[in-house]
Amino acid sequence: MIVVPFKPINPKSRLSGVLSEEERKKLAELMLIDVINALRAHELEIKVISTSKLDLDLEVEVVEDERSLDDCINSELEEVPKAVVMSDLPLLNSETLERFLNCEGDVVIAPGRKGGTNMLLVRKKGFRVSYHYCSFLKHLNIARSSGFRCRVFDSFYSSVDVDDESDLLELMIHGEGKLSRSYLEDIGFRIKFDRTPALVRVRAGPKTDLR
Repeated sequence: MIVVPFKPINPKSRLSGVLSEEERKKLAELMLIDVINALRAHELEIKVISTSKLDLDLEVEVVEDERSLDDCINSELEEVPKAVVMSDLPLLNSETLERFLNCEGDVVIAPGRKGGTNMLLVRKKGFRVSYHYCSFLKHLNIARSSGFRCRVFDSFYSSVDVDDESDLLELMIHGEGKLSRSYLEDIGFRIKFDRTPALVRVRAGPKTDLR
């Protein structure tokens, strides 16, 4: 089974400087759909765990769980093998996921660019998660101190989790064919090519440079 945690209410607050709350909500939903589309290529059960009611027809199991992320995932890991894939990985594709699922090890960790844990595969009982605050290093230490065979999965496409404005640029550059990228284009985002690429948003007034 693959578990996908999701927060429907006031998501991606660090993008509030460039996106309204409604725009952030829509972007988060489309990134979730992009992730689920990547997961569908594999014949595995998918469960979305939402912190509140989710009004989306995803054609996968959706459960509501108001507990903290750690409590929720640790409960899920009572049964293994199980994978946890974050919902804000819009560049994830089925090929990357296949390589991840085929990695050997009791615990396989796919780190984010800023030290988080973007994907986690647990095959042995007894592993406990501790998300937030550089969770990648914490999860490495937890696995090693527990005597689990641990592998680090290195992939650009799974490392980009969208949290701030620089991540939107990565999505615009690399997210061809993704619903979340199309949405950003629809609401006026464009790549500005200068010495280095930057993101701009075309509004009714002047362009806003998000570099």
